[in-house]
Amino acid sequence: MQGQGMQDSKVRDLAAHADQLPLLPSVVVRVLALDSRSDRYFDELVALAEEDPTFAVRLIRVANAPLSAPSTPIVTVRQAVVRIGARECAALVTSVAVSRVFVPRTTAQRSLWVHALQVAVAARTIAGLSLGGALVPGHAYLAGLLHDIGRFVMFEAANEDLGRVDETHWVTPEELLHNERQLLGYDHVKLGLLVCRRWSLPPDIAEVIALHHDYGLAAARPVAAPAELIRAVQMADLLSVRLMLTPDFADREPEDIARDLAHHCMRTEWPQPPVSPSVLAQRVAAIRDEAAALAESLLGPHPVA
Repeated sequence: MQGQGMQDSKVRDLAAHADQLPLLPSVVVRVLALDSRSDRYFDELVALAEEDPTFAVRLIRVANAPLSAPSTPIVTVRQAVVRIGARECAALVTSVAVSRVFVPRTTAQRSLWVHALQVAVAARTIAGLSLGGALVPGHAYLAGLLHDIGRFVMFEAANEDLGRVDETHWVTPEELLHNERQLLGYDHVKLGLLVCRRWSLPPDIAEVIALHHDYGLAAARPVAAPAELIRAVQMADLLSVRLMLTPDFADREPEDIARDLAHHCMRTEWPQPPVSPSVLAQRVAAIRDEAAALAESLLGPHPVA
């Protein structure tokens, strides 16, 4: 009983810490709430970005980067959004904001950031490859970026707990969740939902966070997020675990990658996979490389000690 009481106290302390987290800039919450399928999405995004000088400057800087190589300099937010793309701008604004709230100070914390970015890029890729075009890739990116936000709270408020779990050398998301509950008496999903309330995140993002380890998807679940979006994030999460645990994974032959994906990143609970292993295998190296580039851009070029 005493042990359970200590665990309950720990959860309460973490909940209190979540209430003390800095709020996301209001422009980000409003960006997340925009309907990316609306005809007005572009104009609404431009208007919001123009309200915050920090994000306006960052968008213009990215639009003028050598990789974009514009023939004439980009000098306005509207030009930047045209150049980069509205949904990519929304993803960039959110990534920058979250990186300012959760600043990595250790190699393990940086690895958590790399995982979040890999899941974001992979979810966007899977959404773009999925049949029927039911998913918006930019929204899948945001859901992937934020799916493990509870683990970010742990590295801010309970870094020792994060280390204890990682020392168990878990190799699947199910093992991670099980080890958290066994060792700590709480899990990162519950903490993630606390952040959702603190930051007033849209209901569909909150639902992805709540269900990203529930491969069967509870029959009585809310319907804020389509099942396809949740499964795209789940598949992206499983892929990122393979990338993090097996450094040479993306450098293998596509046939070998596809076999590995079929074994480790498919779930029998899914009516059908979000995308076939053979198709996704062709994109794994690009996913890894883009996430690494994003980590360098957001966090700096060198791992922290």
